[in-house]
Amino acid sequence: MSQRRQKRPSRSERHRRQLPPPRKSISDLTVRLPERTTEPQTVVAHLGPTNSGKTHDALRFLVENGRGVYAAPLRMLAQEAHRRLAAEIGEEGVGLVTGEERVNPDAPIICCTAEMAPMRGETLVLDEVQWAEDEERGSAWTRLMLGGEYRHILLLGAVEALPLVRNAFPEVDVRFFERKAPLDWIGKRGIVGLGPGTVVVAFSRRAVIGLAGELNQLQPGKIAVLYGAMPLASRREEIDRFISGAAAVCTATDVLGHGVNLPCETLLFAETNKFDGHERRDLEPWEIAQIAGRAGRFGFHERGHVGVLTGVQWARPDPQLVQDALTPHVEIEEGHLGYRIVDTGRLRPQLADLNVTRVDELEPALHAWRQAALRYWSVEGWLTVESIQPLLARLDAVRDALHHARRRLELPDVWKLMQAPIDEDGLELLGMLACAVAGDTPQRTVIQWILDPERLRGASLTEAEQAAREASNLRWFALQYPGVAGVTIEKAAALEEAAAARVVHQLRAEIDDPTIGRCQVCGSKTAPWAKLCDRCFMARGYRAR
Repeated sequence: MSQRRQKRPSRSERHRRQLPPPRKSISDLTVRLPERTTEPQTVVAHLGPTNSGKTHDALRFLVENGRGVYAAPLRMLAQEAHRRLAAEIGEEGVGLVTGEERVNPDAPIICCTAEMAPMRGETLVLDEVQWAEDEERGSAWTRLMLGGEYRHILLLGAVEALPLVRNAFPEVDVRFFERKAPLDWIGKRGIVGLGPGTVVVAFSRRAVIGLAGELNQLQPGKIAVLYGAMPLASRREEIDRFISGAAAVCTATDVLGHGVNLPCETLLFAETNKFDGHERRDLEPWEIAQIAGRAGRFGFHERGHVGVLTGVQWARPDPQLVQDALTPHVEIEEGHLGYRIVDTGRLRPQLADLNVTRVDELEPALHAWRQAALRYWSVEGWLTVESIQPLLARLDAVRDALHHARRRLELPDVWKLMQAPIDEDGLELLGMLACAVAGDTPQRTVIQWILDPERLRGASLTEAEQAAREASNLRWFALQYPGVAGVTIEKAAALEEAAAARVVHQLRAEIDDPTIGRCQVCGSKTAPWAKLCDRCFMARGYRAR
């Protein structure tokens, strides 16, 4: 990512280049860049840390211009911008478009996720531009930067994205922003006596709930919780409790660094390592800085305070790791310092690039396109290929379900289903929905059961979270295939609302449970993800022998 780029060919030369596929079984495979026929009149980049005002100024320009798009990486960020602008200019002047919802989509100003942003318009405000390097979603940002037909383009992001921005727009007007509320290192703070406006960060759902349980014993009913698997409506309720003062302390995962804006004065790390899907490792400095930057929100606090939490038996944060990360140390360009260099944009193919006519050609075509693109963009230096694994996983789910149901779908429908914003745990539902589109009526009964909010009676926290994810998937499906299998946006929204309410209810029950973080045999304190303390675990092991 940080390798130095070679001299770039002209844009017209880049757009004309094509390479044949490495496999001769698929002909006329095309590797091409997004292109625009008209260059923007202005391209401005607002680069700086959290709480620096870069988004505020960009939204001001959008409102003053009167027409355009705000594109964000997360549905929650798009919703937040929509609420903010609607309060300022009126609900009729702004719309919301994500994969799961459409609110006033013909409004002059649209707030949306990056994947849903139109490729042309008056003004584009593209937030968190460093997401262009994301392995699974980066292409949405890269396509807008290279091909978006907008009169004005504003790119928002961390200073680390300066090389990326200049790769896409060599003549960009860069404006640097500084934090409005300084950050102070406060060292260690004990779990007893945490003041209002404190957020404590850990890096798993169980750790966050366990922390909330311990804190709840000290401040009953005054603890909010945020984590990634929580439905958006549940997150909003917890955020509102914290903002209103109903909750004095919030325990959160690193979801805090991805679009959750809290008026947080003090932020404490209870952990400084996390499991990243492959291994448990120390946090990277840029990850710490991204989270720590949430402390001291301008307009609420004059300064932000960052430290580590002590007094929790199973949590052993490294104070030095956090303190060192508060000072950027990587030279970017022109004397600016950051935490890493972001100079890569990712792309993935459109259906037209693959030159296929049958569903059975998709998988080999995707592999062939990837190999050709890797060779092609090795010359470009700053472009690389987005992972095709999520596409292949959805393709497998659709094909397998259709095969078992003895049904068929045409290529456009299969490709549309492959674009669904569905994670790995939703692939079974995706297969069912594919069969429903293909006319397999037996699926309707199961889908209608999934849609029924009544099934959440007595549901566990995990089951309610799963129902919320299913509701989000069904909202997307209802927008793509209105009424198919009886799925409507109203039914999906009702399920999502019921799931969110159940999550909050079960969360309160778990936090209030005095046995959380206690050994089930001897009652001594233990990690919240463990049922037994080390002594009882070892004793049980020896008895089993």
